[in-house]
Amino acid sequence: MTLRIEAELTIPPSSVTAFRDVTLYIKMLRGFDILLECQEGTRSIFWKWVKDHGAHDFIDQLILPHEETHAPRMGRRDANIRVDRLTVESIPFAMSSIMSL
Repeated sequence: MTLRIEAELTIPPSSVTAFRDVTLYIKMLRGFDILLECQEGTRSIFWKWVKDHGAHDFIDQLILPHEETHAPRMGRRDANIRVDRLTVESIPFAMSSIMSL
C-alpha cells in the first residue's frame, strides 16, 4: 500500500524528528511506500531539506499533487488523515489513523 504525505509536514512548525518517526513506523509496521507530495517547483527544495535533516531514509519518491491520487493522504487539508503538524503529541493520532487504513 502507498501513503502520500504533504511535504509541508516536514518543515516547522512540524518536528523533523516526529516526521522521521512516523515514516519509520509506517514503513516498518505497515510496509507502506511513502510518497512525499510537493507542489510544482519545490521537489528539490524539500528533498534537500529532508536529506539535510536526516529524514529522507523512508521516503520512496517525491511526487506532485496530481500523481498517485488513489493513495490515502496525510496532510493539513483535503486528506484522509488530517494533521496540522507532526509533533511528538500528534504521533499517536497519526499512527492510529494510519493503522486503521
